[in-house]
Amino acid sequence: MVLVLALVAVAIAVGGGIAFATYEAQQPAACNVADVQLYGALVYYPAENGGSASSATGDGSLDQTAAEDVRQEIEAADADPGVKAILLQIDSPGGDPVAGEDVMDALRHASKPTVALVADEGTSAAYLAATGADMIFASANSSLADIGVTQSYIDYASQNTDQGLTWESLTAGQYKDAGNPDAPLTPAEKALFQRDLDITWANLVDWIAANRRLPTSTVAALADGSSMEGAMALQDGLIDKIGSIYDVEDYLAQKTGGPVTLCE
Repeated sequence: MVLVLALVAVAIAVGGGIAFATYEAQQPAACNVADVQLYGALVYYPAENGGSASSATGDGSLDQTAAEDVRQEIEAADADPGVKAILLQIDSPGGDPVAGEDVMDALRHASKPTVALVADEGTSAAYLAATGADMIFASANSSLADIGVTQSYIDYASQNTDQGLTWESLTAGQYKDAGNPDAPLTPAEKALFQRDLDITWANLVDWIAANRRLPTSTVAALADGSSMEGAMALQDGLIDKIGSIYDVEDYLAQKTGGPVTLCE
């Protein structure tokens, strides 16, 4: 009886060892592709008075992504010897042009292969950020481009007049209170704002044209502030591939020479 029990114990131990070895073999290898996320409105710094902005390191309490966070994540991934490529996943309507420029530059300066994958939306400053990647993937139904700049707002001056309120301008500097919604915008002030918007628009066009290797005139014609779906963006040269995360992983497997495991 003792011999039988001993044999059973050995069988259990051997069987358990085999099962454990099988379990170990089924576990994913160490991650080798950084998964950086740009979700929600794109801002430059993490939002104050409300927790971290949403990003791979944020708590997601705000529907924003801070370019500062994204840049640091890209730089850390580029310096990590275990990371072979960098994936930027985007679902954003855009936001601050300077924030988009910052993420774009971080991708352009990375020494490792970079890919941007647009989900539902990658427009305006978020699209600018994507153009810093080596490759842009998107769904045929993704909303893309929307290349333009706006500073529109509601003018309450007439409403204030109807309520018996009068705006009194006390400034040192002709344009110091320009754009205050409680005061009517003068022609000179409007011309000033339009000048700055045109400069920013021209910068966006130049960056996108350079990143996408397109003639500036082509991008300028597309930069009318309208969005387009993925299939049209592919036709116009604004993205490289129609595809999903699985297509991105196949592409990166070819670039890195092996299976892809995203870092979580």
